[in-house]
Amino acid sequence: MRILGIRFKNLNSLTGEWQIDFTHPAYRADGIFAITGPTGAGKTTVMDAICLALYGRTPRLDKITKGGNEIMSRQTGECFAEVAFETAKGRYRCHWSQRRAHRKADGELQQARHEVADADSGQLIESRIAQVGEFIEQATGMDFNRFTRSMLLAQGGFAAFLQASPDERSPILEQITGAEIYSQISMQVHERRAAELKKIELLQAELTGARVLGTAQELELRNLLQEKRKREAELADRIKEKAAALTWIEGMTILENEIAELKKTKSELEKDRESFGPEAQRLEKARRALELGGDYRAATALREQQNLEIAELHGARGLLPEKEKAGATALAARLLAENLLKEEQCRQRTEGTDQKDSRLRYPYRRAGKATR
Repeated sequence: MRILGIRFKNLNSLTGEWQIDFTHPAYRADGIFAITGPTGAGKTTVMDAICLALYGRTPRLDKITKGGNEIMSRQTGECFAEVAFETAKGRYRCHWSQRRAHRKADGELQQARHEVADADSGQLIESRIAQVGEFIEQATGMDFNRFTRSMLLAQGGFAAFLQASPDERSPILEQITGAEIYSQISMQVHERRAAELKKIELLQAELTGARVLGTAQELELRNLLQEKRKREAELADRIKEKAAALTWIEGMTILENEIAELKKTKSELEKDRESFGPEAQRLEKARRALELGGDYRAATALREQQNLEIAELHGARGLLPEKEKAGATALAARLLAENLLKEEQCRQRTEGTDQKDSRLRYPYRRAGKATR
């Protein structure tokens, strides 16, 4: 685990917002650095901010709840701690915060918030307080106790170690560094060693009671071993035969089950076919009707055309008396006109004959008019 940066606000005596970027070239170039300052300058607050952001607790104040928050700077209405860190599983940003009502210094404390997000994409991974602690433990491989013992040595624990007597330093050292695991390993090794020694003693006792076989007995045992091996080979062959037969029987059983299922399916299909009989007949009629569809449509069209023509015929028949009457009237008018025409023609012929006779009688009258 590698811490990339810290950002916090209003923690202990450090009011306002503070930030430390451990990716700055100065930190990378120097490699090893120290945070120094007089008592009360805020060195421990930086360590508290790391623990608070990751685990929601500090070595001095344990867990911080809605009931009380001693790490928030006095006369402030909110505080937070944020740590960016990197492990083999990825880069993450863990944020813890708590505020008072309306962010006023005398407001009631609100429920703390704890969340972890991907440091590169900013996508929120977990925001439930209990699950955030589990995620941090999985990502770093350390819970709060392991972290404070291996990554962050508490100031009080180190002081207790320095002030302890030589006999008391060993358990204190184990407590603050987590070295008690080596004591547990030593105890388990001792117990394992004792158990193995007991096994060796039993084996030695068995060897002491064993007798050495003669040549004849060894030969007899070798022959017996060969017979056993031969018998074993025969049994192995029989097992293979039985296994093949069993496989064949299992295959036959599977086929019989499939045949039974097919028969059942066939019976169901036949029942469906019988129940579908009326529908099949209707479908057959529909198919035949579909084949005659073109002729039916043509006949329907002809029938409609015939109906139209019949309707026109009936209409014409209804108009026929009027047409006949009108025709008779027109014929009478024609005959009358022809008679009038004939009369007019006769009159004109008669007048023409009279004028001719008049010219024959008075020839000079016409000539005199011409002379004038």
